[in-house]
Amino acid sequence: MKVSILVPVYGVEKYIEKCAVSLFEQSYEDIEYIFVNDCTPDRSIEVLRGTIARYPQRQKQVVIIDHDVNRGLGAARHTATEAATGELVMHVDSDDYLMPHAVEHLCAKMEETGADMVDGGYVTVTADRESALIPPFHGTKEKYLKLMLCQNIVFNRIWGRIYRHALFTEGGINSVEGINYGEDYVVVPRLILGAKRACLDEAVYAYRDDNATSYTHSINEKHNRSLYKAHAIVNEYFTQHDTHGTYRTAMQMAMLAMVRHARRYEGHFRNLDAICPIEVKGCAPKLCNAILRSSRIPFSLANFLYLTLRRLYSSTL
Repeated sequence: MKVSILVPVYGVEKYIEKCAVSLFEQSYEDIEYIFVNDCTPDRSIEVLRGTIARYPQRQKQVVIIDHDVNRGLGAARHTATEAATGELVMHVDSDDYLMPHAVEHLCAKMEETGADMVDGGYVTVTADRESALIPPFHGTKEKYLKLMLCQNIVFNRIWGRIYRHALFTEGGINSVEGINYGEDYVVVPRLILGAKRACLDEAVYAYRDDNATSYTHSINEKHNRSLYKAHAIVNEYFTQHDTHGTYRTAMQMAMLAMVRHARRYEGHFRNLDAICPIEVKGCAPKLCNAILRSSRIPFSLANFLYLTLRRLYSSTL
């Protein structure tokens, strides 16, 4: 099976060589590499081209797509996914890297299980030191997705997994231009809803958590608006496709998570209410929503109530 590895490139001159080397030295042969240059202002593409030249056997497998203007991470992922021609796809961030047998072992697990997506384990990297293995979640898909929708309980990472390309094309699911913060969340829950999932208990991916320029290291109004848009899209998708209401309560918790985020990082709800109006049902969620929004109640107390409610819900799964 042909695998398309999709890599957005912006401001990663320091990391792109190690990333590209890990991709070109994969033990699996049938790989298409799609790099999207989102108008990076540094030497990232120059370093990338120099690295490609060291792997002549891979050169014909590499595609570099240049955006005319900087459009953001969501758009770069979207461009790469649209251009992919492989039966399977993997997203790799250009400051991260893959383990040597990652693609081979993920593909083998997919063939063995007939899954639509396979989650691998990963390590985090700080100052070039790798952590111990962080294994994938092994519960049922339903439990995993409920915890993911609640947010901040399990990692909604788009990377470290391999997917059947058809999950994106047949489901009309892709990254969204303009959603750069929360860009994993807008894609992964929607993919999982209709997918058969399997796990691989080995590290396939190295996630760098010390890149101070990455989206995860800054929160501002623009990023908040992006997160609210992501939530609105996921909420609409589950409203349409969760016909049995299996994930209705989890989406209620997701709504409360957005209220908490707005209170914590903005101190107001104007952006949230304009982009993703919150509707909660039931006594406890309504009370939690009211307390989170009340300026008279300290955030520490409101947050305690929210976390208690979330803990009670997750303990029933």
